[in-house]
Amino acid sequence: MTPASRAVRRGAWSTVRVPLSVEPWVLREPTLDVDDLPRTAALLTVANGHLGVRGVLEEQRPPVPDATLLSSVYEHHPHEYPEHAYGYPAHDERLEAVVDACGVDLRVDGEPFDVRTGTLEHHERRLDLRTAVLEREAVWTSPGGSTVEVRTRRWASLVRRELVVASYEVRAPGRARVRLRPVPGCGGPSSDVPAPGLRTDACAHAPGTTWVAQRTVAAGIGVVLATTHGVTASPGAQHRWVEDRHGWALDVELPADGWVRVATHGAYACGRRPVEALLADARTVLAGAHDEATLEAEHRAFLDDVWERADVLVEGDDELQQAVRLAVLHTVQSAARVEGSGLRAKGLTGTGYHGHTFWDAESFVLPVLDHVLPGAAAAHLRWRHATLPAAVERARTLGLPGAAFPWRTISGAECSGYWPAGTAAVHVTADVMDAVSRYVAVTGDDALEREVGVELLVQGARFWLGRGHRTPDGAFHLHGVTGPDEYTAVVDDNTYTNLLVARSLTAAVEATGRWPDEARRLGVDDDERARWAQAAGAVTVPYADDLGVTEQCTGFTQRPVWDFARGPQGWAPFEDHVHYTELYRHQLVKQADLVLALAVVGERFTREQKRRDFAYYEPLTVRDSSLSASAQAVVAAELGHLTLAHAYVRECAFIDLHDLRRETQEGVHVAAMAGTWDALVRGYGGVRLEGGGLRVEPRLPPRLARLRFRVQIDGWRVEVDARRDEVTYRLLTGARVALRHVGDGAQEDVVLTADDPVASRALRPVAEPTPPAQPPGREPRG
Repeated sequence: MTPASRAVRRGAWSTVRVPLSVEPWVLREPTLDVDDLPRTAALLTVANGHLGVRGVLEEQRPPVPDATLLSSVYEHHPHEYPEHAYGYPAHDERLEAVVDACGVDLRVDGEPFDVRTGTLEHHERRLDLRTAVLEREAVWTSPGGSTVEVRTRRWASLVRRELVVASYEVRAPGRARVRLRPVPGCGGPSSDVPAPGLRTDACAHAPGTTWVAQRTVAAGIGVVLATTHGVTASPGAQHRWVEDRHGWALDVELPADGWVRVATHGAYACGRRPVEALLADARTVLAGAHDEATLEAEHRAFLDDVWERADVLVEGDDELQQAVRLAVLHTVQSAARVEGSGLRAKGLTGTGYHGHTFWDAESFVLPVLDHVLPGAAAAHLRWRHATLPAAVERARTLGLPGAAFPWRTISGAECSGYWPAGTAAVHVTADVMDAVSRYVAVTGDDALEREVGVELLVQGARFWLGRGHRTPDGAFHLHGVTGPDEYTAVVDDNTYTNLLVARSLTAAVEATGRWPDEARRLGVDDDERARWAQAAGAVTVPYADDLGVTEQCTGFTQRPVWDFARGPQGWAPFEDHVHYTELYRHQLVKQADLVLALAVVGERFTREQKRRDFAYYEPLTVRDSSLSASAQAVVAAELGHLTLAHAYVRECAFIDLHDLRRETQEGVHVAAMAGTWDALVRGYGGVRLEGGGLRVEPRLPPRLARLRFRVQIDGWRVEVDARRDEVTYRLLTGARVALRHVGDGAQEDVVLTADDPVASRALRPVAEPTPPAQPPGREPRG
């Protein structure tokens, strides 16, 4: 066989994709395309929200950047402005990859193990969606003729946030001499002080152990990795540790059918503390993590509990079934251990968006976590509260009271250098406030509301009173803002923003009423609360009377409609080919904005108004954002466009699995992953919170035969099991719950108790109306 063996597919990474098998609980890569490794590195990441190990090959041949990321290890990079102005952020924050605990340098009879040389007879990787364990099998014959089998496993503990566990096993069908060097990425302390980035300050190695200390040059954040390497081998396999350049390596003489296994436990500690303190912390983690069976059992128990709450069963679409489980896993892996750091837009699957947190954490990911992993939702909100000083400072820079949360950040400071789509997108503050009130409504977590929620709501409410203004007719306006649609910037009275502001102001009034002591501590009096209530009731919602539709912002429907004959052709993003001055003056929508308001603040619209609005904005929405499809799916399903909704759900689910945007190599789109669950549960399940209770209006598209999911609210959990002609409700935890079932235009209260936990209701097929058209060439890609 030639060096380009049958197990390695080659081609341009942007056009060649290894077909991943469709299995309900496994993401399997049955062969290897070395040019596709950046994409699969993101998809096959194992992570826990604090620590992420991307799906790179342990040998890093060929090399793929950013093998291991920590959510709190970042660097300051100066912004360079051609024309600097007041209030522009001085620097960006970017995640920096740290030394990889799972890395292994393997040499077989003196030759480096490299999938690009010799003959790769077999290569397969499997991500088990139930357990979040990545396994690999490879059979390779070196250019010199020596054959070895390599088997690896790795996982990031979802219980012990600092810990990664890995194993590397080599088998030899015939005799072979192998050398394994763990943690080969440590080349010793850096000899100079580089530009902003991560440098190695110190390291130490001994047989079976190593530690490495690194630090970001400008931000001054230190990280220490400490590892242990346990060795087991078959009878007759002679092995010993030897010094090898910078560190120690394991030399093994393998007899025929012999094997050797190196089990690695890696602990990371990070922060602005001395190396000695970080090293002590890492060693403490390792000291309590010596029994691999116990570690994996607790990790598995954590995920078993997650899947009990989060699994969505889909019958009739096997591809979607696999995709939604992958989506749930990535959502959980992005959030499980985010204490002190917050949710990143790419999780820790890549450094796209520089590793920043955006508004999609609160608006797309937390609504799912509220039900499936409420502890993670609470941790993120506590992180937002910890960043309040930076948000207050930012508001002062803007000349405003209260707190202005950043458009993009790692530490809590604003990093966006483009203010029309950054600082002007003030809805992020309302998104944070809405996430607080929604989380409390779902979980009943009074402690979080008292400890952090009240202050977040108060500071947000004060910002809105300063940012908005009243006109003589008493209306409350917000001028000069950018809503979710980044192709329509710096406008007056964006509907989505205004409605979220109204709801958030009301939430602030109610929370300060529930916690008067906290309100007094923050200096809130009855007059201030009255001003919040008045503003909430007077918020402007622009409306085009001539068209009978809600305007995305004031005057939006008076703008010229984009001529799609101008291009760009295909799925090229408009912003890559059209100047923003042209985008901003047209009725051209990058992503669901007014339609997002229909999904998020749906109680403010009648069903008929939703139909008119959806029909108007669909032909204008080009979906150059991954945040769009899930919201459009929810609204389409509610309005009976079930086939269209199914296409949007699939687009959302396959954005990364099929790399629809050719950017998965930068990391997965966590908000789209979470949006897949949401589109199924809120879209087809019709789940809504109403007055603290649950409203369910299930409806299935023609292609699906069954949809089963669970929701958890205030301590009780209900399973919704919808089939073509019937839906069954089951009370899984809790003593009693009353939910509202909606079907055939009628509503009915259904009461479930511990003694009578099951109830069924008939479902009838939905007559689908004619769906609205999308822009030419922009139909859903599901």
